[in-house]
Formats: sequence, C-alpha cells, structure tokens
Amino acid sequence: MALLSDISEFLKHHWMLVSFLAPVLWAAVNVIDVYFVGKIYDDELDGTIISGIFQIIPFSILSLFFLKIDVGQFVSIGGSGSLFWIDPIVLLALLGGFLFTSSFYFYFKALFKHNDVAFLQIIWGLTIIAVPLMTFFFWGERLSALKYAGMGITLLGAILLSVSKKLRDKFSFGYLWVMIWAVIILSLSMVFEDKVYSDLSARGLGDQGFLIGFLGFTLGAFLAGVFFALAKKRNPFPLIKRFALIFLLFEGISFLGNLASQRAIDIAPSVSYVATIETFVPVFILIDSLLILFIFWLILKKKTSIMKRIYQEQLDGIWIKALATVIMAIGVYIISN
Repeated sequence: MALLSDISEFLKHHWMLVSFLAPVLWAAVNVIDVYFVGKIYDDELDGTIISGIFQIIPFSILSLFFLKIDVGQFVSIGGSGSLFWIDPIVLLALLGGFLFTSSFYFYFKALFKHNDVAFLQIIWGLTIIAVPLMTFFFWGERLSALKYAGMGITLLGAILLSVSKKLRDKFSFGYLWVMIWAVIILSLSMVFEDKVYSDLSARGLGDQGFLIGFLGFTLGAFLAGVFFALAKKRNPFPLIKRFALIFLLFEGISFLGNLASQRAIDIAPSVSYVATIETFVPVFILIDSLLILFIFWLILKKKTSIMKRIYQEQLDGIWIKALATVIMAIGVYIISN
C-alpha cells in the first residue's frame, strides 16, 4: 500500500505524464478498432454498446476493493425526509460518463464511413478549441496568452496532419458533421468531469474524492451502453459471448486510458491542457501502425492483404504527420512551462 501511495503522490506532481498515458493507451485500442470495424462490429451501435457495457467490470472492482469512505454522504435512500437523494455532483459525474460513451456512437459512425482512425482522431482533436471555450463560458476560466498560444501551435500541428492529399480526399461535410457532434459531446464530458473533481477535491476527500467522481463517470458510461442497447433494441450478449476474451483485453486497455485521462483532468492545472495533450492520439496511432506492419511483414512474414490494407491506410501522408508531430511537441512544451 505504501508503494501505491508513493506512486499516487508522484503522479500528482507530474500531470503531463499522466495525460500522455491516455493517448498512448487509446491509440492502441483505436488501432484495433480499425480491424473491429466490419470484422466484428456490424455498425456503430455494436462498438458503442460494447464500450459502455464493459465499464461495469472496473466499476464493480473499484467499488468493492478500493472505495473506503461512506457513500451515504453522496447517495441515500429514505433519509433526509426524502425517499431518494443523490448528491448533484455525483449526478454531474454520471452525466459526464454518459456523454463520454455517447461520443463513441459518432466515433464509430465516422469510422464506418472511412476506416482511417488517425484521420478521425485529427478531427476529434478539435476538442482543443471546444474545451477552452466551454470552460470560459461555463466556469469563467481564463488562461495566459502564452498558454493559449501553445494550444494554438499544437492545433496547427494537428491541422497539418490533414494536409496530405490522400487524407483530404477522405474529407466531406457529412463526415465533418458527424465528428463535430463527437467533439461537442466529448468536450462537454471533459468539462463536466473537471467540475466534479474540483468540487470533490475542495471537500478534502483526497484520492477517495477522485475515486467517487471516477466511479460516477464509469457508471454513467455503462448506463449509456445500456441506453443504446435498449433504445435500439440491440442484444449485445451473443457478440459478447463470441468475443468475450478479446473484448476483456481491449476494453481493459481502454479503461486504463479512461482512468489516465480522468486522473489527468483531476490533477492538471486546466482541463484545456489535457485536451491539448490528447490531440497526440494520431501520432501514437501512427507509431502503433508502424509496429504492427513491422511485426506482420518482417517478423511473422504474413503479408495478408487485409492487414496490409488496414494498417497501410493509417500511414498515408507519413512525412506530413512527422512534421506535424514536431510542431505539436513545441506547442506542448510551451504550455508546460
């Protein structure tokens, strides 16, 4: 336990390291999603429902083994003169989680249109604009001009990622409209969760305060999966039964990415900085795709047409992406100092 406490204390003072863990882990999952689309998932509903429903597993584990405070101060039944009462901040955490999973509906919808997750993540990186605007209008947050400049430079790098003609040919206003919804919904989730963690931190609950907020987020994500399944009359259990082990592995990686992202939101000076760091997902997708191609082509000698087509597509415009990465790194350096 002492080791875990030391690690937690170390991470509190290194928010950028925690922030980068999220895009690293998400990129690994996104690369697999490229294969899942059309191979395991029939449409965007499958991906959204599976992503949400599997959140009940970490929620249960965290609740049973790590939650040490009385939840009666947040949720009560038959107390305070009312039949049921729930702390508004927990409701906001639930809403943040619900919105997070809901954004994946548009993520998978766009991915089924163009199976290039790096290109998709470039557009999703517009959260770097949406989050600061939302924090300003909702909470009145103002950052220094230098920090906004650093975020702008990072955004410029992200835009350069889409300069390649092959990437621009995939662009359409219909595709953009789908992803704009993903950006808005995900940004709202980040801003709401930032408020949740700030409020719980002010109550002096320490790491248990973060855990309460994160449990609310995770439960909200699960409820969104249930909602989409019921609303669209989709039974996910045959698919879960068939690919249970695969889903457990990759949804587990996705959960760790979510945990890193939420912890970064909790400890970072501003949620806008976290949104900036998370624009690096396409960069790590590029790295992962190169590794996959290396493994399949050079080590296993399996140059299957499916693997070649799927992962070669992620490398379109590789030199532009490399230049963009350098520019994005400069932007991050500015906001970190």
